[in-house]
Amino acid sequence: MPWYFFAALTPTLYSISNFIDKFLLDKKIKEPVAITALSSLISGILGIIFLAFMGFKILTPFQTLLIIGSGFLLTLYILPYYQVLRNEDASRVVPLYQFIPVFTLILSAIFLKESLFPRQIVGLVLIVVSGFLLSAEKIEAKIFKPRKALWFMLLSGFMYGLIGILFRFVSKDASFWTVLGYEYVGSGMAGIALFLIPKVRESIRRQSGELKSSLGILTVNEIIAVIAQMSEAYAVTLVAVPLVNMVGGIQPLLTLVIGIVLSTWFPHLIKEDIHKVAVAHKLISIIIIFAGLYLVYF
Repeated sequence: MPWYFFAALTPTLYSISNFIDKFLLDKKIKEPVAITALSSLISGILGIIFLAFMGFKILTPFQTLLIIGSGFLLTLYILPYYQVLRNEDASRVVPLYQFIPVFTLILSAIFLKESLFPRQIVGLVLIVVSGFLLSAEKIEAKIFKPRKALWFMLLSGFMYGLIGILFRFVSKDASFWTVLGYEYVGSGMAGIALFLIPKVRESIRRQSGELKSSLGILTVNEIIAVIAQMSEAYAVTLVAVPLVNMVGGIQPLLTLVIGIVLSTWFPHLIKEDIHKVAVAHKLISIIIIFAGLYLVYF
């Protein structure tokens, strides 16, 4: 299959996963830390499977520490995302993840000594401006108040950007599957750490019935996310990374379209604000984000 099939499959699957997250938070599980803990345990199991498949290759202690730390971040970055998704449309939250290139490029320049070109800086500025525009509660001549969602997603995006830096650093000297396995084991360890917190255990106890009934959906959602990540990894073996990243930039648009379709035909499952003004607001922001991504990657 051509590279663009795998490159496009990644944002498509992630968009589906975003709405599964939204459905679970709206209809099934009200306290997101419970979802995070269980999803992390599933990731840990997948990590052990990956390592077993690769023959449990040993990394250096420093590499192991870094990638396990990346696994912890892989769990923690989800918490602010879930907090936002409880109260916001998925089509308004997901585009804010395009702040990730901002943090990734800045962190790469600092830690990996990679250069930033003027056009990339302009692209980053466009992404930041579009993020503020998308999260604005009001857009008037003198009123511009971002939603709290922006600050939570900035935190989430920063952690995810750091995950990418750590993964790239370790994977330079080890195979992709080995590093991914260790990272997922780290995520599972973070899930265990969450279970050790009394408030988290109490939250899970209160929602035990909902969690049991949602375990199948949680597992499917985690598998979708893993396939998306694998598809992206395979795409970058076929073509330059910027091309894959650009195709991935369609995720906000896909999320907007899926949100409109679900809200129109299945409002009992997902209900987003699909009034003309709201949709136009989101679409304009997404176009600016895509322009920024183009400058960043090309």
